[in-house]
Amino acid sequence: MPRNQKKNYSAGPIWDEEVKRWLAEVVYPDDSRGRRRFRRQRDAQIWWAAQRKAIEDGSWEVATKPNRVSLGDAVAQYREHSKAHHRSFSTYVDNGLTVLEKAIGIATPLKDVTTANIEQMKLQRLDNDKVSKSTVDKNVAVAKSFFNWCIHQGLTSANPVKKVKLFHEDNERVRFLDPETEYPMLLAEARQGPWYLEPIIVLDVNTGLRRRNMLDLRWDQVDFKRRIIRIESRTKNGRPHNLPLNDTAFQKLQEVHQKTGAYQHVFVHLDGKFEGQPITDIKNAFNGAVVRAKIHDFRFHDLRHTFCSWLAIRGVSLNAIQKLAGHASIKMTLRYAHLSPRYLSDEVKALDPVQGNGKPQTTPDANQVSGSKEEPAPSVAEALDPETGEEAAKTALPPSRLGRSPRSQQAVKAGKPGQPMHGIGKK
Repeated sequence: MPRNQKKNYSAGPIWDEEVKRWLAEVVYPDDSRGRRRFRRQRDAQIWWAAQRKAIEDGSWEVATKPNRVSLGDAVAQYREHSKAHHRSFSTYVDNGLTVLEKAIGIATPLKDVTTANIEQMKLQRLDNDKVSKSTVDKNVAVAKSFFNWCIHQGLTSANPVKKVKLFHEDNERVRFLDPETEYPMLLAEARQGPWYLEPIIVLDVNTGLRRRNMLDLRWDQVDFKRRIIRIESRTKNGRPHNLPLNDTAFQKLQEVHQKTGAYQHVFVHLDGKFEGQPITDIKNAFNGAVVRAKIHDFRFHDLRHTFCSWLAIRGVSLNAIQKLAGHASIKMTLRYAHLSPRYLSDEVKALDPVQGNGKPQTTPDANQVSGSKEEPAPSVAEALDPETGEEAAKTALPPSRLGRSPRSQQAVKAGKPGQPMHGIGKK
């Protein structure tokens, strides 16, 4: 076909010998045109047929919207959607959208945002804003979700974030309290603060609840008869979670019930104009107690790490820790595996029969020499409560079994054999 001859696309795609491509074009009812070129005739026919069908059923406007929608308008629509569907909107999504608007510009047409723009946003956040790589990854993840939503809404046809690579920074953190020194000091300083600070710390170390679940806890979620806490729908993974109470947590909740049992929430203001209203933030009170106790590099979420770490140190299985912590995946729980004395120890014994050893060869300890049987792994109550008596005492680990945590850089002592871990349970 001569170059200056007008092409007729009404019957479908046309092969262009000059560019070696199949060309397809449609004219929409508002006289705008859609043009595409393809390597394969089949792909060209599929696209052309889809556009013709969209014109017939009235959905053709979806194809022209990307030319008119600005980034700012699309972000405003997504904000309304996120407010209704995402619990993390105020703390996670909204900040990511603000970063995207600032980096690209709200007047920029949505269709003109490119992968290069997102890469530039990454570098700007890293170099100019001096934020961590994990924070940059979160901003990129928000942008990716935003553009996917825009595609589903017909506001754009491509996701420029799709090919952007994340840093995948390894920021896993396992910082936990030393039960003999740091934990008692923190409790002592917490008693000098608001009435609710010390009970919250004790309960968090013995239940592993996230801060929001702790502050939102209501008395109708506490079952004293069955000794459990029911977290119904506000967990991080959205799944209901029933958490058993050991003696320490049970007794502490009974003490708190004497103060706030007449109110709906467990932790409330006891006087002033906010009397009866739930505590919404303990950041300042908690950080103040940490500073006074001279504990370095410790955040409120590390109380949850303390709960899981102490269980692992006492020999509780990783599967049990996963269920108690409410982890959706065992991958989250494996960060505590290096603290567990039982982790993989039985598995390697499977090689003994191959080498002619019918029974695993182990170095006899004091109990075996005296003729006593090996004690089973401790239960959760035995692991965290000193009141459980002799059974828990027999499972206490000698200091030699506890090395330095590579993530927390903190040596933790579990006490002498025959004694429970100090600082856990009744004061």
